[in-house]
This record gives sequence, structure tokens and C-alpha cells, in this order.
Amino acid sequence: MYQFSSATLIILLLGKGVCIKHPFSTIWRIPSITHIRKKRFQTPTTGRWWELRLKGNILKRKYLLFIVSCLVIKDLFAYDYLNYASAFKPADYTEAMRMAVKFFGGQRCGNTHNWMLYDHEGLAVKVCHTKDAYQGKDVSGGWHDCGDHIKVAVTMGYSALCLLCAYDIWPQAFRDMYDAEYGPPNSIPDVLDEAKIATDFFIKSFPDENTFVYYAGNGDYDHKRWSPSSVQSGFPVPEGGDPRPTTASSTTGGAQAAAYGAALCLMAIHYPDAAYRDLCRQNAIKLYAYAKSHPGNISIPSFYPSPNTETSDEMGLCAVMLYRLTGNEQYKNEAVQYIAGKWESNYPLAWDTVADLLYYYLITFVDKNISNGSGGSIANFITKNVFNLAVPAGNPHAEGYPFFQNRWGTNKLACGSAFAAALYNELAKKGLVTNTDNNKKISKNFNRRIIDYMLGENEFDHPFIHGYKGDMTHRIHHRNAFGSTVEHTTTEQKNTLPFKFASGGLIGGPSDYKSFKNLVEGGDAFMETEGGCDYNGPLIGALANIVAELDPISAIKQHARARTIQYRLCRTNSGNLQLTLSLACPGMLQIHLTDLRGKTIQKVPARYYRQGAYAIEVITGLRQAGCGMYLVSVGFNGQWSALRTMIIN
Repeated sequence: MYQFSSATLIILLLGKGVCIKHPFSTIWRIPSITHIRKKRFQTPTTGRWWELRLKGNILKRKYLLFIVSCLVIKDLFAYDYLNYASAFKPADYTEAMRMAVKFFGGQRCGNTHNWMLYDHEGLAVKVCHTKDAYQGKDVSGGWHDCGDHIKVAVTMGYSALCLLCAYDIWPQAFRDMYDAEYGPPNSIPDVLDEAKIATDFFIKSFPDENTFVYYAGNGDYDHKRWSPSSVQSGFPVPEGGDPRPTTASSTTGGAQAAAYGAALCLMAIHYPDAAYRDLCRQNAIKLYAYAKSHPGNISIPSFYPSPNTETSDEMGLCAVMLYRLTGNEQYKNEAVQYIAGKWESNYPLAWDTVADLLYYYLITFVDKNISNGSGGSIANFITKNVFNLAVPAGNPHAEGYPFFQNRWGTNKLACGSAFAAALYNELAKKGLVTNTDNNKKISKNFNRRIIDYMLGENEFDHPFIHGYKGDMTHRIHHRNAFGSTVEHTTTEQKNTLPFKFASGGLIGGPSDYKSFKNLVEGGDAFMETEGGCDYNGPLIGALANIVAELDPISAIKQHARARTIQYRLCRTNSGNLQLTLSLACPGMLQIHLTDLRGKTIQKVPARYYRQGAYAIEVITGLRQAGCGMYLVSVGFNGQWSALRTMIIN
């Protein structure tokens, strides 16, 4: 779906005159160039004024053609995100979310109940790589990186952050359909069951305060033979079998440790078991201390370039999460210090760039007007990453698809930009960023358009979520999903035989418009069909915003709130309003009093509270407010609810 942009002008030569036309406006006919030095007019779509300056009668056709080339800007045909309408139903997005979350169960390593192994009747062994260890310390578990079976810190930490931030912001998007081993529901949203596999591993990855085990396996060994992970475990070590080599650092890895720590903070807030929340809290503090004392990035042994050198986003995100978790002002101050002098990332969310998540949490939990100390607004940074980076990247393409690169992982970067648009849209709905109605609609529809592309509304007419609605036309480079137990699987078999499981994995994506080879193996084709944790992570983030709006699970949200906070309002003898609280877990509490028109009467500054019971006189000076009906809004760990109260003088 194309639109002409508001900047687009068409200049037609009609005899000796000039015709100036905006595509959605009337034609202005200029009878003679000689008589006109300036024409000023307003475009009806945006109300923006444009000027055309014409001087003298020496302006010939060749000069007019030059003007056309200047004015008919690169966005002559811009994708119409503003008016985009999806053909998918709410249940379609919910099904995509279910599959995308369960994909992580097919990434499980160790003795963690990988459903692709347990549901494979041809496999005698249902566990894999249980002997992963570092100097005798157990580091089994966690998630496989992609369709292979190595474990990589940079992608695992980023992916866990995507899942947990999505749940933190849009909890009503996540259902409880099974327990940790795919049995009956266990009153825990499935996304937390899946994320716990990663956070358990994060804790194991630091056998002491000075050691970070950040890589398990050997990429060259791992790729020698094609088989399910449980079969591979029995191969000789040089072919990916147990015990696998592990790689650790005692000098670097701060950014990756910080990403782990931020994820642990979110589990310390949301996981229902109090003992596990406390364990996550302790380790989040420990990992952040490691991150501060071990600056710099790890060097990944194979298959990945080194992460970019900018680490302020991971460090700042962990600091602001710890501030939210503990209420310690030092963490807030450090989060602000990390962004000092930094500017927008100008890159979509990815395994070494989590800036948009940092921007969202700084604006939400520190200050909506926060800056980098050099005149750069954090709210403006996330706005630029959406409207100066993501949307323009998709504008030139017929499908509205942003090609940030033309090889490895185009879909995961597109989903990263969609996730950023969803974050911006959430901030806009809360009034935390300055926006126009058009920007709010464009950010919402950009996110939806990218997700619709993944669901099959694309030039190929097939989904890029593997197995969505039973469609496995597009193949995924994933051994457990393929399920072959043949000793030597040939390239032809990998590229043609049917898959055993609809994995729910996001497939790498096209290298260009209408260019997708759909080969698992052969040349560089695997770059288009690769799938992995860091592909599904941003997919889930982008999906959560849509499902929360179109098909929310209010019961889960209410259950989560009831589990963490119970409160009631009463009047004190002095006439003030008292809030009686019972907190089942620690967190940040915010209280606002507004009238029914939304006007703020009083705000109680955010404060950290430990688990327990409190009686807080929250609203004072009620007589100044006047009699009438008011709303008391209570925010706890970012989730808000409101009670009405009557003030009578």
C-alpha cells in the first residue's frame, strides 16, 4: 500500500505555464513563469506550507526538470502506515504469540524438558549436553543459541530481556496454557516458565564473583553433523558431543553480565515464588557488581562478530532495573551517568543494542524529561529511532518492510524496530513522550504491519513464523524441529524433507524484496533460514503490544496484581486519605490523585517498599481540592489501577 508523501510535488509543463500539484490537492496553474517569482501553498494532508521560487524568463524546460528532480523526493512512493488496516483477527495474533513463546521450549538445553525431544517418539534419550561444566562447576541448562546447540551469552541475555520486558509492560498479552514441563496450567504465565530456564542458567554462569562462563560448546564441532541435540550429545567431543568445551572470562563481559542482571531484576519482580524472587534479586546485584568491575565486551569464539563497543545501554538498563527493584538512589544516579553525553543508538533492537529498552525504562521510572546532560532528550532518542530510522527504512518498499541489512537476520532486525515502535506507542499512550495523533497511529501500525508480514501478509504469501497455522512452506535451519535421526542427512534432504515439528521460530528473512531462496543448506542460504532466540525475542516484544490490545487476558493481570499488592482507602481523623497496603513482593510504588477530567491534584513521589504491610497517609490538603469525585491511581512496579473516592468538605 503506497501513499504520496506530503513532501511530494509534481510539476507539469503546460505550454508556457507551469502547473504545480500536490497529489492530494487541487492544481495551481501559473500562467507565465515571467510573472511569478514565488508560489506559496499549503498541503491538505499535513497543513505544511511549501514554496516554489521561479525567477526570470530564462527558466527553460531543462531547469524545470532539475526542479522536479529536487522536489520529487526519495519518498515519492511512501508506504501508508498511517492508514494501514490489518486483515488478521485477534485470535491470529494470540496463536502467533503462543507459538513464539513455546519456541523457547524447543531451545532448552540440559535436563530441562525440551518438548521437541520429549515429543519425538524416535528418540530414546530426551536430554542433551548435561555434562556442560566449567572447572567442575555445572553450567548445564539454558537455551541453545539458534538451530544449532551452542550457548552464547550475548543472544541469551538479550532474548530473555525481550521476553521479560514484554511481560513487564504488557502482562495481559501472556497466557498460562501449561506448566514448566508442558503439563496442565500452573498459574504462572508460560513466558515466565520459559524465561526461568534462562535465568537459572544466568545464575550458574557465575561460579564465583570473578568468573563469567559466557560460551558453551564449540561452533566448528557443533556444525559437523546434523542431528537432534540429544543424539549429538553422544557423539565424540570433536563432533559436538559431551563433555563440551566452555569459555569464561575474568576480565571482560560487563555488558553481557549487565543484560543478565537486568533480566534477573524482572524475575525478582514478577516470578510468583518468593524464594526464587529473592535468589534473582541477590544475583542481579552480584552480576551488576561484576559488570562494573569488568568493563568491555566478551570475544565470542565463533560465528559472531564482537559486540559493538557501546556498553552504556546494557549497563544503564541494569542500573535502572536495580533502582526499580531496590529503591536505592545510587542505582538511579548511575543509570543517569551511563547516558551522559550519549546520543540515540540509531539502530534497531538487537543482541548488542538494547538502547530503546533503556530509553523506555528511564522515561517511565526515572523522569520523562531526562536528558543526556548535553541537550539530548531521551524521549527524543526513542522518537528518532522510530520515525527517523525504522519508518523511513520501510517507506521505500512495497510491503512496508524495513531492510536494515540484506543478509543475516533481516526479520529479527525488522522485529527489533517493531518492538521499538511498540515501546514508543506505549509511552505515547501514557503521555510520557510528546507526540501527535499521527505519530501514535503510525507507531502502532508500523508495529502491526511488520508482525503481519511475519504472519504471511507479504510478497511470498507464506508466514515467516515456522509452522504458523500449519504452514511450513518456509523452512527453518533448526535440527530439533527437523527431527531427522538419519546418520548422515544430505543437503538435498535438509532442503526438501518435511519437518517433524512446527517450531514457532522466526525465520531469518528475505535478502531483498521478493528474494528468498528458502534453503536450509547451500551457499549462504542458511543466513535466510536461520532462526534462534534473538529472532523470537523481539518478535514476542512486538506481538505483546498487539495481543494486549486486541486479545488481553485480564484474569492473569488481575491475578498478578492481587498476588503482589492489596490495598484499600480510608479517611483519617485529620481528614487526610490513607492507603493501607499489603505487598507480597518488593517494588516501586507511585500514587496519583486526579479529578475525573484527568487533572492532577497531587502526586506522591515514587518510593521503594519492601515486602510487608504499610499504612500511608497519601493525600493531604483535601479541602483545597474541593468536594467531588476523584481518582486515586496506584502504580506498583509499573502496573496501575485506580479507585474512586468522594471528597466532602
